[in-house]
Amino acid sequence: MQAKTLLSALAYAATGAGIAFAAWYPGNWVIVLLALPVLWAASPGRVAAGTMWAGYYLVAARDIPVVCARFFSVHGELGATPALAVGVAFWIAQACVLAMPWMVLKPEPASRQRGLWWRAALALLVSTVPPIGIVGWVSPLHVASVLLPGAGIYSLVYAVLVLAGLACYPLWLFPMRRPAALGAALVLLVAPVASSEALPRPPAGWVAVNTAMGQLDQASYAALYARSEALQLAARKAFDAGARVVVLPEEMTGLWRDSTQFWWDSSLTQLKDSRKTLVMGVDLRVSESPRRYADSAIVLGAGDGRFDSRQPVPAGLWRPMAPLSAVLGDLSQDFLTIDGHRAAFSICYEDFLFWPHWRLFLVRPDVLLGLANNWFDDGLAVGEIQRQSISSIARIAGVPLLRAVNVPNSPTLNAKP
Repeated sequence: MQAKTLLSALAYAATGAGIAFAAWYPGNWVIVLLALPVLWAASPGRVAAGTMWAGYYLVAARDIPVVCARFFSVHGELGATPALAVGVAFWIAQACVLAMPWMVLKPEPASRQRGLWWRAALALLVSTVPPIGIVGWVSPLHVASVLLPGAGIYSLVYAVLVLAGLACYPLWLFPMRRPAALGAALVLLVAPVASSEALPRPPAGWVAVNTAMGQLDQASYAALYARSEALQLAARKAFDAGARVVVLPEEMTGLWRDSTQFWWDSSLTQLKDSRKTLVMGVDLRVSESPRRYADSAIVLGAGDGRFDSRQPVPAGLWRPMAPLSAVLGDLSQDFLTIDGHRAAFSICYEDFLFWPHWRLFLVRPDVLLGLANNWFDDGLAVGEIQRQSISSIARIAGVPLLRAVNVPNSPTLNAKP
């Protein structure tokens, strides 16, 4: 590689990294994502284009190595150092996979720079929907949350048009040549931003209870019982304060066993008699051989129902070839009716993705319930980026967001890799 090409690639990689820092935690200015297609179109070739996107995804997903080190080592599957090495491999691989469509669809400098708009639109689509979209986090489509919030699918279509249009910047860069086209483009881009609104409020009497209970040791019967007792106490406090519907985080009781059901029976009977509803994240057994389970939200008390995660986190929970794995929930699952309101769900890893929420963008429910278990993210940016992502999705759909999150119960994770 020539020195000039290398320097150009490094400069574009640094620019992509800077955009990631500005758009996502510690930044919160997703509007800067509009610069990505412009820089992609301006890049001198595929190498520079690919490194820019790789830099963006590497920085936005910078916590993957540490998350893997904590997750796999705490579960005893790998030692701390091998787990960290696996995390680094995942981190680099996801950046390469997500950058690949943009790199491949970038025309070579010697070819005519026509069709940039459809190339950008296609790269957006390929990197957002499966199979690549299984890791399609921090998509530039999040810019829809500030360009045209609240319009659902129309917000996303508008964002695609704007991003694709910006990729054609050489055609309208010089206003002296095309002043009318430039003026129309600027009006189209800026006008909806001025009409942005705050997220609507959740239904009255609906409360999400955040917890700081850390990881659950499912091998300990005493730990399972203590967790159920602590959760019942937390839910009871919320109900006593006037809540009609209480939402608890993801996977809080682990596998929903007969013994777990027995521990909860008395509390659930009281809830049913008082016409109050509890929504809680649990694991539901699907099969014993191979061992499969659903990462689910269940509705208890006055209500009834379940919603399965459509995409559990790859490698962590979803391991199709492993002896133990979460399963993929039905992508066609409808909203659940809870306390007379239609509720959509986002279960942990789904907070990062667009495609599991396709129904949310077509039909507006009354509330979006988010359940997450972030026991491993102490001191990391990933939890904040996850919150930014699902808040953006709710804003695009124009629905209230109610999130219940479990976080570490001690600073001990800070000492781990």
